[in-house]
Amino acid sequence: MLYYFDSSILLAILLDEKRKDIALNLWNEATIKVSSILLKLETITVLRRTFEHNKSRLDSSWITRKINELNEYLKEVNFRIIDEDIEKIIVLRKEIAKCKTLDAIHIATALEFSSLMPTSEFYLNTFDKNMSDLAKSLKFKINKLEQDDFI
Repeated sequence: MLYYFDSSILLAILLDEKRKDIALNLWNEATIKVSSILLKLETITVLRRTFEHNKSRLDSSWITRKINELNEYLKEVNFRIIDEDIEKIIVLRKEIAKCKTLDAIHIATALEFSSLMPTSEFYLNTFDKNMSDLAKSLKFKINKLEQDDFI
């Protein structure tokens, strides 16, 4: 199975959210993991911001441990850069405007990846409700999540 991951899944794992077990199950059942380069950028930024906002409660090694953990996860992912092809998808697919810009880039990247694979083997994974709804309307397969799992 080829699974596209947005940042919400990996961040649930790294930040030990209540959805961590669900996220880990999704991560571990993927045969091939793909994402936009945004996955790297969003996760490192959120980890650093989390550390800055919680310095008084976290030990100084927390950020180093989390970045090392992040890097191990990222080794498993095939990344797609943001380029003119991704821009073209966003320009041509007006329905992508139903979500935030970074989510739109994730959706466009997933569309690009899915064009290379049989759709029966391609799943988009996110905890973002709006992104999930848009992905469903674009005929992506979405793993079954409970309403409480979405942000």
